[in-house]
Amino acid sequence: MDNAMSLQIIIGFGVFFMLVDLISGALNKKGAFSINEMGVNIFSFINFMAIRTVMVAFYAWLLVTLFPDEKGLLSGLNFWVVFVGYVLIEEYVHYWIHRLSHTIPWLWRLHKPHHAPKHVNLTVAYRENWLWFVILPNPLLGAFLVWGGQPEAAFAAIAWKGSSEFMVHSNTRWDLKAHKFWLTKPIMKILEIFITLPDTHHAHHGIGRYGHVVCNFGSFLFIYDVLHGTAEFPHHEQDQFGMPASVNVEAWYEQLWWPLAKDKNSADLRPPTQAESQGDILEVGDGAVSITL
Repeated sequence: MDNAMSLQIIIGFGVFFMLVDLISGALNKKGAFSINEMGVNIFSFINFMAIRTVMVAFYAWLLVTLFPDEKGLLSGLNFWVVFVGYVLIEEYVHYWIHRLSHTIPWLWRLHKPHHAPKHVNLTVAYRENWLWFVILPNPLLGAFLVWGGQPEAAFAAIAWKGSSEFMVHSNTRWDLKAHKFWLTKPIMKILEIFITLPDTHHAHHGIGRYGHVVCNFGSFLFIYDVLHGTAEFPHHEQDQFGMPASVNVEAWYEQLWWPLAKDKNSADLRPPTQAESQGDILEVGDGAVSITL
């Protein structure tokens, strides 16, 4: 596998889930195509592609310059050993960066744009501040594999990572249907322990009764949430997405390019708590629920 093939796989998965969301009506919700939603998501994806390219090139140059004699040191290892090792390491580092971003103010400032949209769909997958893409482990680990003589494992990992991000952000809740169908229900019970599904990741974005903003940090491997006690399985569609009313949301350009672009007002650096995200829930009769965030 080369870089072109990995990009084709990512684009293919993106187109597939885009069509699924279109057919299911998930992209037809009011406001989903506004500049603050879809427009900012697209700008952020351009950020991601540009910064990822620069960071991979930088790390590759750094490794070749600092360790010229060690180039190709992984070439004798089995492809699957390297690929699985990459997945386990990358996911664990990502888990902790993501988890800490919900407690450390400056990290939250970088991750906050990902939680700002009121509509979750596959275009949200790469909505982050530009510095978020700098601190993630993917570029360094990818460059390390190429330098180490395992380019196929690196490109396969890129394809896996990019495709999984589209899957967990898809707004079409196929996983809920699979949880209810008698034949797939036992499979889903096992699957959801190990990998992140729309149900658990939507809960991380959700606000209201089934929102769990301080849980479910795994990007693809949900087993790390299970092992560290941060796993929640709502098995339910979310009431709403976005920020609770107590959290100030900056202008779209500041979300994406802070601190290069910022307003005069200071940024809101305080991560929302679980209580703020779930809000005050009141029964109003006949099973109806009112949520004040």
